[in-house]
Amino acid sequence: MFEKLLALYPGALITERPPVPGQVKSHIFHDGSEQNWISIPVESITQREVDLLGAIYVKAEAPSENLPPLLQQWKEYLFEGGELPLGSDGEPVRLIQFDFQSDNHDRDELETAISGFFPEEILILWQGPQRAFAVDRGEFSVDERDLASMAGAFESDFYIKTRIYIGRRLPVSDALPGQFREEMNYFEFAKRNISPDSYYTFEKVFPSYVASLLPGPLAEALNAVFTDAFRSDDEMFTTVKGFLENGSNASLAAKKLYIHRNTLQYRVDKFTDKTGVSLKDFHSAFTVYLACLLYERDRGRS
Repeated sequence: MFEKLLALYPGALITERPPVPGQVKSHIFHDGSEQNWISIPVESITQREVDLLGAIYVKAEAPSENLPPLLQQWKEYLFEGGELPLGSDGEPVRLIQFDFQSDNHDRDELETAISGFFPEEILILWQGPQRAFAVDRGEFSVDERDLASMAGAFESDFYIKTRIYIGRRLPVSDALPGQFREEMNYFEFAKRNISPDSYYTFEKVFPSYVASLLPGPLAEALNAVFTDAFRSDDEMFTTVKGFLENGSNASLAAKKLYIHRNTLQYRVDKFTDKTGVSLKDFHSAFTVYLACLLYERDRGRS
């Protein structure tokens, strides 16, 4: 039900856990049947609508917490419509989201572990015990795959399964909080709709997001061409999707899929024989990948 409210209230955010503590600029509602929360900015909703939603859902207020001055500035800036943090105007930052699959951990130890992956000091904000946000303000960019290795480190060192969303590097401005809210929505979408991965980015999530919004007639037209082929051979589907996700590089895709290169080529050729669509040019690859995402989404619903 909350999904439908996103279209009605600009800036609304659905989360699987209680929203950020002290988020006083939003009205927060909890859906006990779905076990999720929605935060609606106060400027996007009337008091009458607040009362109506309060009669349907549980209206909640996140507790406040004491933070050091700089962290408090960033929390108010990102989540509460506050002013830009002092001295940060125009500074390039990257916002990284962490979702920990357990609350049985020491927060200080996790913060130390997160900070250890960055050559310069970072800021860390928490949303309850299972979700954290890192503000990477360093001049030296850490590679995405190095950051993604954090998930494996947390699982091996702390026995905590972790999902990470690596945001784009963007300048601090009045627009950044809205851009960050969009990234939070993409992360929530990925956790609900995309196969578990070590990390997510805008580039990895957005194609699936687009596929999820395809109007019925377009989705049906795409399914009519490819679904029978995918359904007839699950290994072929997995291979074609992996091949496209690795830039149509057969050697790299075979390595990632743990199959021989000849096996990969055989399955790709088999797909072409079944559908009449080659994967040798960009337009074909784009179309087939969109079909893969659509098929994967529909298969997950069945």
